[in-house]
Amino acid sequence: AVPTACVWLGAQMGGEPCIAVVNDGYKIRSLLADDMAVKKTTLGPTYGGALTKMLMLPNELGDATTLLPTRHMAYATHEKVIGIAKLPFDGNPNKAMGLIAHPGELTGLAVSWDGKWLLTAGGDDLAVHLWQVEPSAMEVTIRAAGGNGIAPFEAQLDGGKEGDAYQEMVDYFYYAQLRAQGEDSTEPRRITGRVPLTELGNLMRAVGYYPSERELEEIMQEVRMSRAAIEQQDDTIGFEDFLRLYINHRPVLGISKEQIEEALKTLGGAKLGRDELMRMLQVQGEALTPDDLAQCLRALVGVADIEQICPSQVDSKSFAEGVLGFEDYA
Repeated sequence: AVPTACVWLGAQMGGEPCIAVVNDGYKIRSLLADDMAVKKTTLGPTYGGALTKMLMLPNELGDATTLLPTRHMAYATHEKVIGIAKLPFDGNPNKAMGLIAHPGELTGLAVSWDGKWLLTAGGDDLAVHLWQVEPSAMEVTIRAAGGNGIAPFEAQLDGGKEGDAYQEMVDYFYYAQLRAQGEDSTEPRRITGRVPLTELGNLMRAVGYYPSERELEEIMQEVRMSRAAIEQQDDTIGFEDFLRLYINHRPVLGISKEQIEEALKTLGGAKLGRDELMRMLQVQGEALTPDDLAQCLRALVGVADIEQICPSQVDSKSFAEGVLGFEDYA
């Protein structure tokens, strides 16, 4: 993912100062300002493209239920869309809104000293627009769509809470509880509603998200940091924690033709020898052992021998169709 914008968040909720960095995968990563450690990754607004400009609105008075200030951020995409997002970032899509501000490129975004007005500059339209800002109007939408609970995250699954995807997540989560206690154990099982953090990688892969080992470590570190912030030493997660992590970390966009081509070029060229590709997969980056590689191939194509599915010279098309199973790759 390529970073596209950043903004200074300061100390959120009395914590350490942070910087928010958004990338072209629609993810907002909150980084600790002192060492750039990833504190949290959340799903950002997905209206009209990746965010390219972000500005914090001045502090606002808290609502009737809290003494803490309510913070909002203004944003713009490369083309057409501007919007407002409520902090703290947590992946709840109802805490952000967007609208079409210009017919084409957006070249500028500014906020007035009191936070009540936004100015946007277009490109070919040669227009500057002035927008009145009323962040409090978002609260009605947030409450109507499930508030700050788990409902907004359930709704982002195919079919929502009543769909097959949700039920599969529940089934895998219960199985992970049994697996953590030993699949062959004859002792009575305890269903606590929580699984060890070490099961998180298996759970993510079971529901279709395949994080790298580095990404998985960042996810677990995120959980540990959130627990440390409230002085809780618990190395387990509940189902709602798992669902939020999955929604926030899974890719918004699928693997594109361009990404496959770029990956092959990084390894050595537009075409690679089949044997050379197998060697690189076992020694480069997060290297795979021969057994791991054979297991991956069996899961993808049903055989453990790449010679049966790929020609001697592998390009992006043969890899996409033969290994990844893309049927419409052109």
